Amino acid sequence: MTLRHTNASLPTEFRSLYRLFLRANSAVVLHHSPSKTQVRRLWRPVFDEAAFKIHRLQHPDICSTERTNIVQWLYTWHKRVDHTLSLLATAAVSRGLAHKITRNLKWLRRNHVLWVEKLYYSHKPFWRPQLPRTSAQYQPYSLPAPGTRPDHTLRRNRKMRLFDEQCSNAIGEVVKMAEGRHDIILGRLQLKRWQHEWSS
Repeated sequence: MTLRHTNASLPTEFRSLYRLFLRANSAVVLHHSPSKTQVRRLWRPVFDEAAFKIHRLQHPDICSTERTNIVQWLYTWHKRVDHTLSLLATAAVSRGLAHKITRNLKWLRRNHVLWVEKLYYSHKPFWRPQLPRTSAQYQPYSLPAPGTRPDHTLRRNRKMRLFDEQCSNAIGEVVKMAEGRHDIILGRLQLKRWQHEWSS
């Protein structure tokens, strides 16, 4: 459930908060269009999750325990969003630590997108209607013989991929610790499955 599909029944205050968040992010990146796209996609999942909680809260079949948990979740979420807006406001008027954090988040998301597309999407076979169903492009890849040069190359690439994933996980843990310590939200990395973003 996304914000785009649920705007009609979301509270006006929530939609106004999202627009304020977008304007603050735009000011941080000096209204640079590609950068605005990156930061918007970074924080959009945060508001999508909150929108889902709000709609769940409006459901008539919700039990009292779940309602209490969602209300507490939204209270914490609003508090973190307020702190994040303060961070963005500081980043928009200065070139200190807050600006470096938001700049690095934009860089982190862009490189994460490129990394995922390169490793997981670029080698996926896509259906091409002009090719027959028996085309070699639709056949499974054969593994190289053990001990050969292609086998060594494949093993080396797998090690590098594992190293990259471990580094990415470590950065994610650092971001989570920063969010917990300072009670802020630093965005979420979320990509649509089987869709090239070709972010720039």
